Amino acid sequence: MSRTLTTVTAARFRDLADTLTRNATLLATAGLPEIVTGVRATVYGDVAAQLRLLAEAEPVVAEGNPLVLVREDGPAVVARRFEMLAGLLAANARVLTRGTRDVVMHRRAGVYRDVAAQVRLLAEVEREAAEARRTQTSRPPLSNTTPDSPVVAKAAVRAPRVRPEFLDALVAAIAKRRAQGWSVARLTLWLRTTLRDPQTGAVHPCAERSFVSYVTALLAGPAVRAAA
Repeated sequence: MSRTLTTVTAARFRDLADTLTRNATLLATAGLPEIVTGVRATVYGDVAAQLRLLAEAEPVVAEGNPLVLVREDGPAVVARRFEMLAGLLAANARVLTRGTRDVVMHRRAGVYRDVAAQVRLLAEVEREAAEARRTQTSRPPLSNTTPDSPVVAKAAVRAPRVRPEFLDALVAAIAKRRAQGWSVARLTLWLRTTLRDPQTGAVHPCAERSFVSYVTALLAGPAVRAAA
C-alpha cells in the first residue's frame, strides 16, 4: 500500500521524536551531574513531545482533501517541513533569552539552537534526496493510478490546467461520495472548503458547482443523462 505524503512526513517526525527521547534517557541515566544533563534532557523531551503532536496533526491537515497523493517531490516537501520546524525551535530560543540573563534560560536556548541545527541537517539530507531523484528521472512522473477513465478524460477537457493524477483522485473522491448519496450541493460545499489557494483564499476551478455537476453527470452514465 502506498503512503500519502502526510504519512511520510509524520513518520519522519516520529523517528526524530524517538531519537530525542532515547538521547534524553541516555543522558538521564549516564551518571553525570544533573547540572550537565538536566537542561539538555528536558529540552530533548519537550521537542520530542512537540514532534509527536506535529505527527498527529499531519493527517488532520489533509483530512477530506482528495488531492493528497504520493508525489515525486516527497523528500523536498519533507525538507521544507523540517526547515519550518528548525525555524520554530530557533524562535523558541530567542523567546527564552529575550530580556533575561538567567543562566538556565540561556542554557535551554542553547540546546534549542543545537536541535535546530540538527534538524536543518536533516532537511539538507532530504533536499539532496529530492535532487538525486530529479536527476535520475528522465521523464515526467506518470500517475500511479490506472490510465485515465473516460470520465477523467472528459473532465480533463473542462479542467485543462489540472494535473492528471490530481484530477483522477478528485473524480474518484466525488464518485465515492456520490455513491454514498451526497448531493451536488453538498459535494460543492465540501470541495469549496478544501480546494482553496492557501495564499489568496481563491476557490479552485474544480470546486465550482458547474464542474461538480458536469462530473456527477458523467458518473451517472449516458442512460441516466438521456433520461434527465
